[in-house]
Amino acid sequence: MKANKLLLAAAAFAGLALLSFAGPGPDYRARMTESAKARAAAPAKIQPATPVASCAACSCAAMKKS
Repeated sequence: MKANKLLLAAAAFAGLALLSFAGPGPDYRARMTESAKARAAAPAKIQPATPVASCAACSCAAMKKS
């Protein structure tokens, strides 16, 4: 009976110890919030629009198939 209680107590202690170490630490959260603030402060780079193809004859936007 004493072995059962000891085994149960050891399993409970191991389970609680396992759960206490789960998840990221406070330094990880601090780094993520710092990088999020840096991304928000940086101006967004605008990509140039792709040029529209036009036909050589009349410069309309619809390409004519030959």
